[in-house]
Amino acid sequence: MRTNIGIFLCDCGESLENIDFEMVRKKAGEFQNAVHVGLSSALCLEEGLEEMVSAIRGKGVNRVVIAACSPLLKETVFRKALEKAGLDSSSLSMANIREQCSWVHQTDVTEKALEMIRMAVNRVRLIKEIVREEVEVTREVLVVGGGLSGMKSALEISRLGLRPTLVEREPTLGGEGFYVLKPFPGEVIGSMAKAVEEDENIEVLTEASVVKVDGDVGSFSVRIRRGGKEFYRTFGAIVFATGQMTEISSADFKQTSNIISQQGFVKMLQVPEKFSKRPEVIAFVLDLSGESSRLSTLSVLNNALAVKEKLGSEVYVFCKNLKVDSEGVETLYREVRNRGVVFVKFEETPKIESCEDGRVRIEARELLLGDEVTLFCDLLVVEAKPSPSKGAESLSSMLKVGTDSQGFYQDENVHLYPVFSRRKGMFFVGSCRGDLDPTRTWMDVSNVAMNLYELLSGGKVRVEVDKVKAEPDKCQACLTCIRVCPHSAIRLVRSERSGETKRPFINGKREVAQIHDLACEECGICTSICPAKAIEFSGISDEQILAEIEAMGEGRIIVFCCAESAYPVADSVGKLGVHYPPQIRVISVPCVGRVDLIHILKAFEKGAAGVLVMGCQEGACQHLEGNTRAKERVKYAQDLLEEMGMDRESVKVVNLGPNMAWKFSEEASRMAERTEEGKR
Repeated sequence: MRTNIGIFLCDCGESLENIDFEMVRKKAGEFQNAVHVGLSSALCLEEGLEEMVSAIRGKGVNRVVIAACSPLLKETVFRKALEKAGLDSSSLSMANIREQCSWVHQTDVTEKALEMIRMAVNRVRLIKEIVREEVEVTREVLVVGGGLSGMKSALEISRLGLRPTLVEREPTLGGEGFYVLKPFPGEVIGSMAKAVEEDENIEVLTEASVVKVDGDVGSFSVRIRRGGKEFYRTFGAIVFATGQMTEISSADFKQTSNIISQQGFVKMLQVPEKFSKRPEVIAFVLDLSGESSRLSTLSVLNNALAVKEKLGSEVYVFCKNLKVDSEGVETLYREVRNRGVVFVKFEETPKIESCEDGRVRIEARELLLGDEVTLFCDLLVVEAKPSPSKGAESLSSMLKVGTDSQGFYQDENVHLYPVFSRRKGMFFVGSCRGDLDPTRTWMDVSNVAMNLYELLSGGKVRVEVDKVKAEPDKCQACLTCIRVCPHSAIRLVRSERSGETKRPFINGKREVAQIHDLACEECGICTSICPAKAIEFSGISDEQILAEIEAMGEGRIIVFCCAESAYPVADSVGKLGVHYPPQIRVISVPCVGRVDLIHILKAFEKGAAGVLVMGCQEGACQHLEGNTRAKERVKYAQDLLEEMGMDRESVKVVNLGPNMAWKFSEEASRMAERTEEGKR
């Protein structure tokens, strides 16, 4: 079918005065395959959209280029208009001639606007229509862990009409709970366990464990071991609520009967008769094994208050810092102080010794007063250090979901907080992912429940089929893509011969990589790293990127911008009225991990003066490893340029945060200055 491109210009209410739109309109009409060029002052408003839809229908347009404001603002509106006109919404390419052209220059930028439109035309000409289909997903959810957060998750999931299966390795539900007297953990656990058992929609498997997980979101195949037997079940998603372990770290003192944990203390407070005599002085110590957790702080404050109410003892709290950022905790802290509890702040770890008379001696240097403080107490309650639950390391390795620096579930990445994992359909709630208080845990549960409802409630999910696809005849089954995929969306499958090929087939079949459409997050890392170039990303193919580069003149500085980080920063440069050199040309990519060596080398072949690869800050890539892969590729490109006698610094990686418009402008200007110096 002939490609008919419609180009629609918008001058944003005649505000882009440094662009000659009549000249742009005339020259754009000469572009190959252009059948219509329209000009509007408000293309995104109803009248402008209607005119565009009418032109698309009347001129037989099947590809659309819009030169206007940033796609971050109105791309969704324009895609809906394309659908109304009978086109696939993917048949659109936008040229950002406002934020990244008119607003970042004071001089006439008509030629730059034309070049940006030519880039968009070259790109849209190669767009392939995306096929969308509905795939079935299982409405059953596996909840791993039968503690408070696991039971609460199962109840909330059930309430939304999904069917949860609760797997707990212990004989009974409950876990350890929160170590506070009011409400006593046993009461909360008991009532919640009863609610779970009475819910006919919840299946409970105690003394069971997860052995293996295969498959992807919507259809995880899980092998469960219970009572010496193993069996498979299929789940649409998995929620991990395995909690954490706690233990007293006694490296700084010798543990005796009058030095107890928060858990043991709560049990004693529940039955005060267990005290042989009323303790006159009780001390709590936090921060012995590093920074205290929110839960420990909450437990100490509640239990100190309970001591005042039940025993009337003197209470002292030794700590470095109290975490009072949880809901209502600062008010609780003030109430505890008003009841006579004394807080002693220290920097150096206190000396703790048991005395012959049965008391405990604590020596510390009070930070605010600068004095040495010595206290003799009848009972010392120490913080139990939290650690990942048993088996967390092996399970996270098996599932490829990652852990933080302390071994808790979930990579330390802002894009995953609060409950997501690097794999779609796997979630974390509660203390299994670190330092959480009850309020944050319940928020986790609600967050996960709503995400599960959105994902699984309909029983079907609409996906873009083969948007990222490995060609069976090209795939060498080298496993590179499987190793680098940050979302574990690729696996090996048996494939039949599809045509003439020199690849070895056994009985007409061979193993090749297959990308799971629903699990794929479309970062493009696999496409760029595949040594056989067997993976095609139809959303932004190599051909499209190279075609954009072909549309540029010589001496340009090409900036590959991550669509989620650097591209919005580039927009903010224009919004703030900051300027940068006119030779800058931005190419948006879903992740800088998509930038291939051939893109960089093609840029220099075309006469580019420099290349900047701008992505997320370290540790903040939404695809976890995209900026790392980009650095590896740029390093290789630098080595090649140096071997060819070119300046290795003419290609560079730049990490940007959301508020770094100044850095974008600074790096762009610095690269322009460097290339000018090179000419001299």
